Amino acid sequence: MKKNNIKILSTKRLSLSIIEQAKEQGVDIIEQEFISVKPIVTKEKHEEIMAAVLAHENSDVAFTSANAVDAITNYLRPDETNHFPNWDIFCLSGKTKDALIPYVYPNRIIATAESASALAKKIIGENKKEIIFFCGNNRRDELPVALKNAGINVREIVVYETTPTPHSAKKDVDGILFFSTSAVKSFFSANQLDKNTVCFAIGKTTASSINGFSKNKIITSEGPTQEMMLAAINLYFKNINVYE
Repeated sequence: MKKNNIKILSTKRLSLSIIEQAKEQGVDIIEQEFISVKPIVTKEKHEEIMAAVLAHENSDVAFTSANAVDAITNYLRPDETNHFPNWDIFCLSGKTKDALIPYVYPNRIIATAESASALAKKIIGENKKEIIFFCGNNRRDELPVALKNAGINVREIVVYETTPTPHSAKKDVDGILFFSTSAVKSFFSANQLDKNTVCFAIGKTTASSINGFSKNKIITSEGPTQEMMLAAINLYFKNINVYE
C-alpha cells in the first residue's frame, strides 16, 4: 500500500520550487496567507526617506525583512548600475539578504545574522553611531531596543504595512509553517490546533509567539529560509519517534 503524503499548511506563499521539491519528497503543501503586506507609497514617505537617507549618502542601514527591501525600491530606484546608494548594510540572512543582493555591491553588506538580536550585536560590535532601520509597522523590538541601549541612535523609517487576514484554516494537516509573529497572531485569532498538529517556526521569536497560543509541539528551523523550513519538516517526520 502506498504511503500517504505528509500534509502541511503554510501561512504564507512559498516559492514554486519549494512546493515542487516538497512534493518530490512526499510532502503536500497547502498555502493560505494570514497576513497582507503592502508597501507604503506616498509623497510624505518619499520626502521622509529622501531627507533621512539621501542627505547622508554613506549611511549605515539595517534590514530585517525582505518586505522592507522591496518597499524601498519604490523610492530609491536603482541607477543605471542597478545599485542602491553607498550604504553600509546590516541585514538578516536568508530571504532578506537575497532580496538585497541585486541592488548592492557584495562588500557593502557588512554583516548578516539569523535573528534581529544577533544582528544588533554585530552592529554594536562595529561601533556604529547611528543606524537607519527600514521596517514595517509591526516590527519587533529586539533590534532597535538593543541598539538604543548601546547608545546607538536608531532612525526608524516604516516603509510597509502588515495587516492581519484571519480566516478558517485548512483542517486535517500534519503540520503548519509559521514565518512571522504577525502570521501567528492572525492564525490563532481564528483557529485552534488539533492536538497532533506540529508547528514549524522560522526562528526562535516566531516559536516563542506560537508557544503563547498553543502547547502543541514546535519545531524551530535551523535557518531563516524556506529551504531550511522544508528540511525541518523532513527531519521531523523521518525521525518522528525521536521527538515523541
